[in-house]
Amino acid sequence: MSLKESYQFCFKMGAAIPRHVLKDEPVLRHIAQEYDSITCENDMKPENLLDAEANRKEPERYDRSPAVTFEKIDPYMEYAKKNGIGMRGHTLVWHNQTPRWFFAKDYRNEEDAPLADRETMLARMESYIRTVMTYVQQKWPGVIYAWDVVNEAVVEEGLRESFWTGTVGQDFVLQAFRFARKYSDGSAALFYNDYDTFLPWKREAIYDLILRPLLEEGLVDGMGMQTHLTMETDLDEYEKSLRYYGALPLQVQITELDIHNTDPSEESMERLAQRYESLFDQLVKARKDKAADLTGVTFWGLQDDMSWLTAFRKERSYPLLFDGQLKPKKAYYAVLGAAEK
Repeated sequence: MSLKESYQFCFKMGAAIPRHVLKDEPVLRHIAQEYDSITCENDMKPENLLDAEANRKEPERYDRSPAVTFEKIDPYMEYAKKNGIGMRGHTLVWHNQTPRWFFAKDYRNEEDAPLADRETMLARMESYIRTVMTYVQQKWPGVIYAWDVVNEAVVEEGLRESFWTGTVGQDFVLQAFRFARKYSDGSAALFYNDYDTFLPWKREAIYDLILRPLLEEGLVDGMGMQTHLTMETDLDEYEKSLRYYGALPLQVQITELDIHNTDPSEESMERLAQRYESLFDQLVKARKDKAADLTGVTFWGLQDDMSWLTAFRKERSYPLLFDGQLKPKKAYYAVLGAAEK
């Protein structure tokens, strides 16, 4: 039994994949065997869709309607459609991996270039969302089943200060979801996505600052819990958050799952397997108890050697279900076992 087969009764099972695997047939067969959902690890983020050359070459033409290119994402879409795999659209609006020039007057690239005004940036935001959503809905209908409309907007101080707040203002999240709802054909759910969603202060802030205003206007369909965990993360607190979001009239998806672990020893891999088993026990129970409308789980990476954590944390990590040769680890069998309980 594969991951997708084991959990077909419950929710989609997915993985984030990098561009280079699209030319690796054994890896592509592995993906099609194990998963019924994929996410572009980076290529659907604004820096990879915005056409820098066109926008900066003809700033007057594209001032309020930025040029976009889809050459990087078409291969993902084609693979997904061919293999009957759904895709999460990640992500439309984010403070990171969105180039500064996108927020600047005349798309100027200098570090101190003046920023565009609110009216201009609202027009750029609307045009970008319309262009991206319309393209995939028309050329690749039915492939994308969920959009992360806004990503990582909440910090301890409140709403994250960014070029979005600096140009559009504190209502940029609300505006982004209004545009996404306006141009959605209804085939994909609209999600807010964030990290550390299991921390008590953050789940409350996400509700107060993001979800409540969006729910009041009927603009959001789901909450994305990234779920970058460690071997020490309090899973009891995690379960509280899962059920907290689940009590809202929203889908819940685990969108970027991994468990940071620097020790590749057999004993440590056994502990990693136990952590995954405990987590999936919670997920399955919440689904069966109808405590959360959990519709998808996505691992952030295919195998340990591809994990972003090694570079991010500056220490070798072994956080996933498959080793560097795509061989299943004990954690893989633990996740399969959790589906059978």
